[in-house]
Amino acid sequence: MHTVAITINKGGVGKTTMTKNLATGATAAGLNVLVLDMDTQQNATTWGRRRSKQHNKPLPLTRFITERDLPEELQRAESAGCDLVLIDTPPGRSSEAPAAVEASDLVLIPFWNDQDAYEGVAKTAMLVRRMGKPAFGILNFATPNSRSHEETARTVLEAIPLPLAPVVLHRYDAHRLANVKGLTAQEIEPASVAANEVTALWDWLSAVLQLSTSAVVHKGAA
Repeated sequence: MHTVAITINKGGVGKTTMTKNLATGATAAGLNVLVLDMDTQQNATTWGRRRSKQHNKPLPLTRFITERDLPEELQRAESAGCDLVLIDTPPGRSSEAPAAVEASDLVLIPFWNDQDAYEGVAKTAMLVRRMGKPAFGILNFATPNSRSHEETARTVLEAIPLPLAPVVLHRYDAHRLANVKGLTAQEIEPASVAANEVTALWDWLSAVLQLSTSAVVHKGAA
């Protein structure tokens, strides 16, 4: 089982959207996926409920938990044969994010082209280094058809230092429209640029984790 924390101590950078996109990508690839929602806003959890109620799509499983629940939930997931656990963390200074990082095999730090976000990346990268975890920054909400955000991000992350994921996610309405329905961009507009970017991000992550996509989904897992 692989565990990935999606975290940054800055709100509004797309942690939950990225978590949902990766979770549905992994599920579509045949993996048994669990999303652990540690944010008290429970956006990932309510998205999962919309998904199940409106479209009868119970997978990927989504569950709201607290820091205290995390060790037990991870143990249950592994015992149930879960392939991938994605942990969505709250913004700001809290104990949930460090707990998620400590429990993870890999940390993804989403950010967008904003000074406050870059400061959040630097602080989160310090936490990750202190815990000895591998991590990547992922540029999110970049302006389509513009390379300036990517160039700035690469320069800033080189100075931190933190490796930048090779896939950049841009700001497209497909993500917002899909969320209302409990879906993701790759499900409502599979041929869109937004969907292609998410597919590329999932392909990259699965290669980094050396995940096999031949796994059989266990509907009763976790």
